[in-house]
Amino acid sequence: MNKLKIILLITMLVLGLILVFISPIQNAIIAHLSHQLNTTEISVEEIEKNNQVNADYVFEDVQSLSIAEVLKAQTKANKMPIIGSIAIPSVDMQLPIVKGVGNAALAVGAGTMKPNQSLGQGNYALAGHYFEEKDILFSPLYKASIGDTVYVTDLTNIYEYQLASKKVIAATDIYVIDDIPNKTVLTLITCADNGSKRLAIQADFVQQYPFDKAPEKLSEAF
Repeated sequence: MNKLKIILLITMLVLGLILVFISPIQNAIIAHLSHQLNTTEISVEEIEKNNQVNADYVFEDVQSLSIAEVLKAQTKANKMPIIGSIAIPSVDMQLPIVKGVGNAALAVGAGTMKPNQSLGQGNYALAGHYFEEKDILFSPLYKASIGDTVYVTDLTNIYEYQLASKKVIAATDIYVIDDIPNKTVLTLITCADNGSKRLAIQADFVQQYPFDKAPEKLSEAF
């Protein structure tokens, strides 16, 4: 066997190994970043400051996550505009809320879909990536059921919602994030049908608690 064939075989072997291991590596990095940013000791003042930063809200620019985007997000972790946290205990989902839908933001958590939305008011909409048969980012939403409790917090208050609807919609049905007259809801959006459609979950507002005076079970959710 000549040297050229040996080099080609080694190259093919290396590429094969990369393809086998790149997905688990990517998923492990995403899970680590989500956990790291969700448990970082961030102050209310920092959240208020992050709420003022400019963010990307161009939905058309959102891409499927690649290992390159995940590694890029890792380098920006300390500068992520974290503005809160979301938890759904029934499906063991807990993620940071990041301002905007930029690729770096969606590589680590739930991204806000409108620039001026406020927790506990109107239709608070969040987007996140989905990975089939994985428990990272918004993937657990597929296991969520009507009636499940959803909590979001900005460290000032904890807002409790109850899951009211779960349906697959067209990718163009962006009306689902519009405010609804006389209603306070939380809308969660992720991919469906290999990205051609969207899974839309809406939860009705139940009540809010001061963060430092919330029942113990709520504080433990975060």
